[in-house]
Amino acid sequence: MGRLFLFAALFALILVVGYLLITIVARILGAGQNTLRPPNGLDKEGLMIPTPFQKITYAALIVLLFGVATGWLGGL
Repeated sequence: MGRLFLFAALFALILVVGYLLITIVARILGAGQNTLRPPNGLDKEGLMIPTPFQKITYAALIVLLFGVATGWLGGL
C-alpha cells in the first residue's frame, strides 16, 4: 500500500513539474513574440522603412560576399 502511495505521489510530482515547464516555455515564447512585433502597431501590411543601420549592414554583407567569392577575404 505504501508503494502505491509513493508511485501516486511521484506521478503527481511529475505532472506538476511538466505543467510548470510547459507554462515557463509558453511565457518565454509569448515574450519573444511580443518583443519581435514592430513598433507603432505596424504589421506585415504596414509601412516598414529600413533604418540606416540596416542599409549599412546590407552593403557590408554584399562587400563581404564579393570579397569571399573573389578571394579578397579568406580566399586561396
